[in-house]
Amino acid sequence: MTPTLGAVLVGLIFLAWEIATWYPGLKPLLANPLGQLGELLPFVLCWAIGALTAMVVGGLVGWIGDTALWGMNAFGDGLLVFGVGATTGTAPGSTSAPLTQGGLFMTLIVLAVFIARRKKGQRGSKLRGWLSGIGLGLTGSIARYAAVPLASGANLAGVWLTGLVAS
Repeated sequence: MTPTLGAVLVGLIFLAWEIATWYPGLKPLLANPLGQLGELLPFVLCWAIGALTAMVVGGLVGWIGDTALWGMNAFGDGLLVFGVGATTGTAPGSTSAPLTQGGLFMTLIVLAVFIARRKKGQRGSKLRGWLSGIGLGLTGSIARYAAVPLASGANLAGVWLTGLVAS
């Protein structure tokens, strides 16, 4: 499944929402930039997990990713058409970054850790990150800089880990 402009819209809304709720103000940001930017790390990690989820094409995880992307496509397209009178279509340059067996192996491990590490105070931020990653992760201009390296990293780590465990 490829994202439509609606899924991109929803993904960008979640990204903007996270930045708006995080923004500490200019003075604190200039005083402690690394500390302040570090607060975005859970969102960024969940965004990466969402992008990996969208890359899985089979099984239960693939179904969850496709269903989430389908819902974001439908909801976002509805917002565009009925909310502001815009037209919609497939997101420009949509591509899919293939995961190998090792990449699928690592994606499942990362998803298990993601589910196990849920904390009450960060549920909204993590869910926004995951959904934003699903909506934006396969969009061509973003996939070039984020999803392709994520898929390559997951594939490489999976080959390494399965080779280490199986030998």
